[in-house]
Amino acid sequence: MSSANSDSHQNTRTAFFIARCALGIALLVGLYFQNPAFALLGGLMIRLLVGINPVKNSGELGRICLQSAVVLLGFTLGLDRLVSVSADYGWIVAIYTMGTLLLGGLLALVVRGDTSEQTLLASGTAICGGTAIASLAPLMGAKPHQLAVTTALVFLLNIVALLTFPAIGHSLGLSQETFGAWVALAIHDTSSVIATATIYGDEAAVVATTVKLGRTLWLIPLAFAVSLIYRQGEAKLRVPAFVILFIAAALSSSIINIEPNLSSGIALVSKGLLVFALGMIGLEINRETLRNMSLRSIIFGVGLWLLVAPAALVLVWWV
Repeated sequence: MSSANSDSHQNTRTAFFIARCALGIALLVGLYFQNPAFALLGGLMIRLLVGINPVKNSGELGRICLQSAVVLLGFTLGLDRLVSVSADYGWIVAIYTMGTLLLGGLLALVVRGDTSEQTLLASGTAICGGTAIASLAPLMGAKPHQLAVTTALVFLLNIVALLTFPAIGHSLGLSQETFGAWVALAIHDTSSVIATATIYGDEAAVVATTVKLGRTLWLIPLAFAVSLIYRQGEAKLRVPAFVILFIAAALSSSIINIEPNLSSGIALVSKGLLVFALGMIGLEINRETLRNMSLRSIIFGVGLWLLVAPAALVLVWWV
């Protein structure tokens, strides 16, 4: 018996060693090519193939690194650019957000599935993916498996976008600004928005970050509305701290003259943090969550996204 326990312990140690080595390689490749997609796919494949998460609190580490990357990007932006982009695309964000929520409600009448899962998916598609889902779930009284399933589905759609959108942008000849605005609307999570835009170019990343953070603020009125409808608790009307720090960084870069070399260094660190963040996020999806996905929720989530992603491109082009 002790021999069996010893073998099991040894196998576990070996699995953790292999997973950590593989994760290290994925992160290094992502850093070398400055492409977060390598880290994201590496983290996902490690979790699904090896079956373990080699990093304790990977989700929290990923969140901290992502938010730090966003704040650092603010130093390369400037307040005037932030205000300009926000003004240009503010009304488009409003049309996209409200239109997606409305379309989600109509689609739910056709695809009669789990109401809570469909509400979470529609909210995540309209605003900010996993952040919206995690914020609204307790207000709705959603069960843990509903939170896990909807988050996983949104995450998988993020991967599809990360791998395909840059190629679509190049094939259509989209400018850096147009592509950045498109992905800020069409991709669910902030991490995947910035990662996809970064692959396309630095200007696209700046535009995408600014527009996406403006879209994220729509979570505040939505959380208030959901709390009134479900009456599970009081909505917490708070602006995420990293959004405020991002604006402060943009303001400081307008006041203080940052040398070009320092600005380039800040941008490089921001990209490195983003690579690490995507690697940690990739470790969060496991086999059990994928098995628990219902066909109706998949049809709803994928169908809604396939409808609104092209519509977002038309909106951006229209401008």
